[in-house]
Amino acid sequence: MKSIPLLQILRALPASSMRALEKFVQSPYHVTHSEVLRLFRHLKANKLDDVSTAALARTFAADGRRMYHLNNYLLEAVERFLALEIWEQRPHDRNLATVEHLRRLHLDNAGASMLRYTQKRLEADPQRGRHYHRSVYLLHLESYYLSQQEGRARTANVQELTDAEDIAFICEKLRTGCLLLSHQAVTKREYNTGLLENVLQFLKGHRYLDIPIVAAYYHGYYAQSGTDSESHFMKMKTLIQQYAGRFSLAETHDLYLMAINFCIRRINQADEHYFREVFELYRSGLQHGALLENGTLSRWTYNNIAVTAIRLREFEWVERFLNDFAAFLPESHREGAYNFNMARFYYDTGDYPRSMQHLLRMEYDDVLQNLVAKTMLCKIYYELDENDALENQLDSIQIYLRRKKVLGYHKDNYTAIVRYLRKLLAINPNSAAEKEKLRQEIEEAPVLTEREWLLKHLDVPADKPS
Repeated sequence: MKSIPLLQILRALPASSMRALEKFVQSPYHVTHSEVLRLFRHLKANKLDDVSTAALARTFAADGRRMYHLNNYLLEAVERFLALEIWEQRPHDRNLATVEHLRRLHLDNAGASMLRYTQKRLEADPQRGRHYHRSVYLLHLESYYLSQQEGRARTANVQELTDAEDIAFICEKLRTGCLLLSHQAVTKREYNTGLLENVLQFLKGHRYLDIPIVAAYYHGYYAQSGTDSESHFMKMKTLIQQYAGRFSLAETHDLYLMAINFCIRRINQADEHYFREVFELYRSGLQHGALLENGTLSRWTYNNIAVTAIRLREFEWVERFLNDFAAFLPESHREGAYNFNMARFYYDTGDYPRSMQHLLRMEYDDVLQNLVAKTMLCKIYYELDENDALENQLDSIQIYLRRKKVLGYHKDNYTAIVRYLRKLLAINPNSAAEKEKLRQEIEEAPVLTEREWLLKHLDVPADKPS
């Protein structure tokens, strides 16, 4: 079947949306072509497997050109359904569209009544994110149009309209400014920010900074830009933790991600104070559901949370986290991520046998994660004086590095780990000169993620406990 996007979309839909889509394509209001529903049901019955246009043409007694058009009709129906699904999640937009239509029909009383209803719904909405402020602006705009249509120009809400427009625009401009900074940090590319500098100057000391979503993006921008960044980060962190329930889940996710990335950059600059900061963000982000995307926690976020908590020795918390949130991992990576992180947990709590059990259960689908796991096994074998097993594991890593295309410094790093572990095994523990020479080599190695562990074990006396 050549309409690949159609199958990709259908496969991605959850069961509840597939049921709703089937009802949608049954409606003659939405779908006028009689064969579209039949095609949808045929694809669904065949479990959305790839089907050639020729095979479909035989099933539907149609030539290739007709099948091509039929596929497109179904794709268009699915796209309209997806738009409607988003529309259903934005009741204020629906209500305002109804007001607009009533106004165009010159049903002023009905339009005014619907406008009052929309305003009450908006005021009752606990969320006060950027979508809310956009809806407030559109509400004032419809109110203005209605007053003009009714001949009430003197009572028009012009000041409320312009204020609401400013706030809605500022929210969007600050958000875009934060996105530009994030992208710029990765691409090293400079962007023309347009009116952003004017907006930032306008906001200094302005009452609009009392609006939580405006303040969150404002402080988020300056935290990323490097202008008094720590002070702005702390203000942003306080705001998103205090007002997370007042923003949409997608918006809260973006704000938490911005704050977390700020902490990670500071950690990469050797500011270890930020391990605690990012841990607190992870904890509150999980509490608010802000770290989930469509109900799923990415394995990389799961890994990062575990690493941070283990480093801070929050062992009771991290064990509970690893077990409670494993169910939120994508099914294809669930078992591997769970076993990998439980292995790290047991390694750092000193339970080497249980750590090894989880490492042996792992499914190695990621090159770097595989190397981390193999290195952990090496460290366990060293701690347990299992020298033969350690030598075999070091050989295994060397073979793996030759076979796999590991990018840049990762290959250098793991090659160095193998080399220094072999030297650690071979060194005369009673020779201060040999130990000092190896210490200098380890300290001067340009890339070495296990530097701290190697130096620690270089200092262990010859009769080290197992």
